[in-house]
Amino acid sequence: MDSSVFKRLYAYKDLLLVFIWREFLIRYKQTAIGVIWAILQPVSLMLLFTFIFGVVLQTTQKNYPYTLFYFAGVLPWTFFSGATNFAVTSLSGNFNLVTKIYFPREIIPLSGVAINFIDYLIGLAVYFLFLLFYSVPLTWNFLWLIPLLIMMVLYTTSVSLLLAALNVYYRDVKLASTFLLQFLFFATPVIYSIDAVDNRWKMLLFLNPLTFIVENMRRVTIEGRGIVLWQLAAELAGILIFYFVIYRIFIRIERAFADVI
Repeated sequence: MDSSVFKRLYAYKDLLLVFIWREFLIRYKQTAIGVIWAILQPVSLMLLFTFIFGVVLQTTQKNYPYTLFYFAGVLPWTFFSGATNFAVTSLSGNFNLVTKIYFPREIIPLSGVAINFIDYLIGLAVYFLFLLFYSVPLTWNFLWLIPLLIMMVLYTTSVSLLLAALNVYYRDVKLASTFLLQFLFFATPVIYSIDAVDNRWKMLLFLNPLTFIVENMRRVTIEGRGIVLWQLAAELAGILIFYFVIYRIFIRIERAFADVI
């Protein structure tokens, strides 16, 4: 079976859009401020980290304004954690659909990735406003955000499919995923710079693709510098291999979901 998600989902693209729209309505229906919540979550975390580490502890994070430093890290993290949290119970929580009709099962966790990516883009627009407020010059290096976003979505999709499939067979994955996300948060330079880490630990942290993504999102926007090409190639290759392996496994076992769930 072809492992290309685009070919596999093409015949069900309308269903995918329906799921995305459904999740959008569920998330923001009967809320007083609607999609503004997509802005409040990362902004509130950014303000919290700025107050704790910038005002209370008075830590130094390069020469960046605290607002930009923490917001650049919070945005990709809230996307990743939001999408994976949704994915864990997405299949088991929709057992009535999974057991009755056939459709590519990845549509359900993918709808969570999509809706969280929409929230991310809204937050990214606010981030650009902060960059303008602090008079950060707009350079051609901002275009490096495109491959970084692709890497972020691919990695998040891979982890989401993995956790969603595992939770069908082992319901304690939900509890384990909470610990995993806590661990990954501290293994990702959201509240610290990788430059502050001892060299012997840097390589270990870069095994987490989010480390590369977060650090370089700061690098190409706040610093206005480009990405080291060999590092980009190595990280992208690792993410692509991880994605294709996880997706092929997902396809192979998905037909048994209806019997197990």
